Amino acid sequence: MAFIIVNNNVVGYADFEDIQDADQRLFEANEILFDNAPGNPQTLDEYLDDLSIKSTDRINQKIRSSESWRQYLLNTGQTYDEMEIPAINPNRILSRKQDFTDMCVYYVFKEFLLPKIADFGNPESPELQKMKYYEIKFNDLFTELTSMWDWYDADGDGTVESSEKLIRPQSHRRSRARRSVVYAR
Repeated sequence: MAFIIVNNNVVGYADFEDIQDADQRLFEANEILFDNAPGNPQTLDEYLDDLSIKSTDRINQKIRSSESWRQYLLNTGQTYDEMEIPAINPNRILSRKQDFTDMCVYYVFKEFLLPKIADFGNPESPELQKMKYYEIKFNDLFTELTSMWDWYDADGDGTVESSEKLIRPQSHRRSRARRSVVYAR
């Protein structure tokens, strides 16, 4: 579990070792090619770190576009313009860092690595099954983290006070209501 930190700023929730440890067989089979990858990484480790940074950016955007982030901002007394919703500051994540690392790893596998080698013509392809597995794991963890704001230091003072925690019970009721909120995927 290691965040990637550059100039005292968190840029990635997982590093290459976290990704390789999650599914060693994939890397032992040498199925991942990164020759034409953006940024021209020289090693697989650099490539995986780049994917982690990219995944972290997407996770942060998903949090920013979520209704629970808006509710959290209001709960902690932060005002914002509806057109300028502030982004989450990864440096203020003080606890549950392992969950963010896991979520980042799941995102890397489901969005970047497994689609490179999946057989989309075969619905029973093991890679497609793994993609579904990682997507479910990611969504479950994302929902849990955005329902329990017990990990974020809203005021940046180095501790998460009880006034900064927001715990919302999850509703498992089905609804046919139309959502007006656009979610980033």
